[in-house]
Amino acid sequence: MSASEFAQVLEDSILNRDQNVRIQSETQLKKLSNENFLQFAGLLSEVLIEPTAKLEARILAALTLKNELVSKDSMKNQQYAQRWVSLDPEAKNQIKLNALTALVSSEDRVANSTAQLIAAIADIELPRGEWNDLMKIVVDNTEPSQSENVKRASLLTLGYICESADPQSEALVAASNNILIAIVQGAQSSEQSRLVRLAALNALADSLVFIKNNMDREGERNYLMQVVCEATQANDTEIQAAAFGCLCKIMSLYYMYMKPYMEQAIYALTIATMASPNDKVASMTVEFWSTICEEEIDIAYEMSQFPQSGQQSYNFALNSLKDVIPNLLTLLTRQNEDPEDDDWNVSMSAGACLQLFAQNCGNHILEPVLSFVEKNITNDNWRNREAAVMAFGSIMDGPSKEQLSIYVEQALPAVLTLMNDSSLQVKETAAWCIGRAASLVADAVASDTLLPGVVHVALQGLSDNAKVATNCAWIIISLVEELALAEPSPIYNFYPILVQGLIKAAGRSDNEHNARASAFAALTTLVEYANDNVSETLASISTFVMDKLGQTMQVDDTQLNIEDLQSLQELQSNILTVLAAAIRKNTGNVGSVADMLMSLFMRLLDKKDSAYIEDDVFFAVSALATTLGKNFEPYLEAFSPYLVKVLDQPESPIAVTAVGFISDISNSLEDDFKKYAQVFMSVLGNLVSRSDARKELKPTIISVFGDIAANIGSDFITYLNDVMGLCVAAQNMKPENGTLEALDYQVTVLESVLDAYVGIVAGLSSSPEALFTYVGTIFQFLSIVADDPQLFGSDSTSRAATGLIGDISAIYPDGSIQQFYAQDWVTEFIKRTRSNPNFSQSTKNNARWAREQQKRQLSFRA
Repeated sequence: MSASEFAQVLEDSILNRDQNVRIQSETQLKKLSNENFLQFAGLLSEVLIEPTAKLEARILAALTLKNELVSKDSMKNQQYAQRWVSLDPEAKNQIKLNALTALVSSEDRVANSTAQLIAAIADIELPRGEWNDLMKIVVDNTEPSQSENVKRASLLTLGYICESADPQSEALVAASNNILIAIVQGAQSSEQSRLVRLAALNALADSLVFIKNNMDREGERNYLMQVVCEATQANDTEIQAAAFGCLCKIMSLYYMYMKPYMEQAIYALTIATMASPNDKVASMTVEFWSTICEEEIDIAYEMSQFPQSGQQSYNFALNSLKDVIPNLLTLLTRQNEDPEDDDWNVSMSAGACLQLFAQNCGNHILEPVLSFVEKNITNDNWRNREAAVMAFGSIMDGPSKEQLSIYVEQALPAVLTLMNDSSLQVKETAAWCIGRAASLVADAVASDTLLPGVVHVALQGLSDNAKVATNCAWIIISLVEELALAEPSPIYNFYPILVQGLIKAAGRSDNEHNARASAFAALTTLVEYANDNVSETLASISTFVMDKLGQTMQVDDTQLNIEDLQSLQELQSNILTVLAAAIRKNTGNVGSVADMLMSLFMRLLDKKDSAYIEDDVFFAVSALATTLGKNFEPYLEAFSPYLVKVLDQPESPIAVTAVGFISDISNSLEDDFKKYAQVFMSVLGNLVSRSDARKELKPTIISVFGDIAANIGSDFITYLNDVMGLCVAAQNMKPENGTLEALDYQVTVLESVLDAYVGIVAGLSSSPEALFTYVGTIFQFLSIVADDPQLFGSDSTSRAATGLIGDISAIYPDGSIQQFYAQDWVTEFIKRTRSNPNFSQSTKNNARWAREQQKRQLSFRA
């Protein structure tokens, strides 16, 4: 097939008016991609530079090839990369040459899509030490002598490459000098082209993480800051906004260097520009101050937890209150005119920034904000009233509870009155503000004078506009969550009318703005926090959801259009969530209806389009298994085919739920699980080794191994060696790159290993000889936990780890493992856990237990 013929197929796949031709062309493209990817990629690259091809076909060629090289799914991403790496080097070189040729095309849209393609190839090749001349080629393309389109496209490419690269990329760090020179050259005021300048500023924001060495040098840093600050004063608003975007990123990455620049220029620039009539520019200046607050909040936390860290806060936010807060409060009045317009705007940015200022500055925020609230909450203009309520709600999670409670008791009655306002925006924000008060200062809301009024407006609002109704459901959720644990709690007096109002709201025919789903969520909360005093009310919820689910089962979903089918499944999902909560709560009454429930759940899974609600059905069945305990066993055989079916979809999120369900079955059946252990361990073992499995499956499966071990005891010895091999490989795993996603995933994996070790130690406590070989391995892992702030800073992780230290000692009371307890990190970890003021009492108790056991072990020393 020639490039022109292939271009015609691409054109037909998107431009042909005949749907059959479009489908046929798409099928032909997929077939070629699957059967001969090298030829497919080569033809796509030829279309890129084919002058006779339509513009749309050339753009599609670049984006199609890019999408065959990168994926947001990390497993697919690795598979795509490996496929590219395995291609013939000469063929790849020709593809790259074609891409570089298309990059300098005079057609901007072709250049834009090609820039993304080049970045995708670079993401694979640069870390492997390949395509070494790429950065020089792209940087050379930014020389002043080059044409506007070449400079713009090349700067765009640099930005894409930096945006997608590993922050620790050696290739980009090595090229940082040339990258910075190219970008600053394009960003400075002497550059005549606004398109080039804009592309350079955007590329700068993406490259900042790689130019640390340059930022460390004062001269280079001064020059860069001068160029960016000049750009904030450009006549072009897009350039202004991009420049402030760069300042945000600079403040985030290089806060420690910012004091002189804030004093000399940036402070005055941002204060002057916050009032810009252009929303995008004003929003970016607000975002800059939000970034400052976020950094200073993080620094304050670091200083409180690790005083020796050497962190320093310049208190930019606190020192700016008199200038920044009045501007933010004014910007709150620049709301969208249309109440149905939910697009992010400068008013929303200001509200978010105000919230961060409150978290950062505490009680200092009260005086300027409350003065604004007092002046505007009864203003004739709806914008001022809404801004006043937004301001009051935004500062509720910063000041001390004592101070805030006083003002909530004073101001909340006025906010309650606004629930009857003529403006939808005011009512919606008033409901949000009341919900914030219920969530953050519940004690003040719970007073005899306020609580009845809050409940009244929440119930009233459930029948209002969908936006208001959604916020009112949240008010109820917050009230129940915050007040139910009080002794005695006033909230239970309102349960009957709350349930009545929520059932009515849950009966609405649509789910606009999630109003119906929010009502079901509130019903779930009421079920979860119900006590014996409201058992009759709880029964009415169970009756309602069972009736509602039965009604949905009567609908012939084969006759529904896609939109109505989605609405039905969404409703069933909401119902199942409440039902699962009711099952867990009604432990004594579930047995009599278990047959009916299981029949219902399996009917739902039998439906042709059950994929949307599979997760919810499995959660409901899990609730039933947990509630029935060993009495769930009779249903296991009938339910197994459904379980096997979803476990055979390792690339789907439902597989993760199904693996968790195996854990629930194990915990329900306890030692009776032994008879099923071999089958399930085999299934899990095969699943964890599948190359197409979602990466979330691995930590889930490792955790489940711990649950199974704890329940089947010494029978787990058969699987011990293989499971420990998986755990050791997991605990020694390094992040695949330096991104936050990769680092978070590593933490998740390590937490799952800890779960596994806790279960294994509990299960084999009566088989010390089987566990003895692995004690050193487990302590090696615990030292990793003790050395990682993200792990040892977690209450639950430290509780499990110190408990494990104590439990292992109890298994070997003869001092045979005393050498592990003599390590300095063990003493330090236990001490740090015991003294952490943020940890729960149960965690501290575990640490004390670990310390007692450590002393016992060390007492055997000669």
